[in-house]
Amino acid sequence: MLKSRKKTTLHRPLESLLTARARKVLSLAAEVASSRGHDRVTGGDLVEGLARLNDGVAVMTLRSLRIDVTRFRSAGADLSLITDLARQEAAGLGHRYIGTEHLLLGLIHEHPDVLNLQQARVQVIKVLCGNV
Repeated sequence: MLKSRKKTTLHRPLESLLTARARKVLSLAAEVASSRGHDRVTGGDLVEGLARLNDGVAVMTLRSLRIDVTRFRSAGADLSLITDLARQEAAGLGHRYIGTEHLLLGLIHEHPDVLNLQQARVQVIKVLCGNV
């Protein structure tokens, strides 16, 4: 069953996998990039989108770990790389969707100095299960 979910998550179009909050965060990130006069969205813009949304599993995870989302602001990775990493994280967790938590895990891949990836995964699962 997990293998089937993993394959589904890895091969479906990104837009069909995004939750409403994840779509909103990406939209906010695009607005941030545009307001800065940039034609491409980066991890820093995504972080700003998460901060503006101020809702969702990613924000709850960071709060529970007492980490301010602004610590990721210098993230300069291209958004397409982060969404690819988010897709892999979702598949690895057996999820058929990409939520803010997966976007956060994608960011952490590119910013391991802020938070340990395995620690973040464990905390995301705790938040999803309501154990935080």
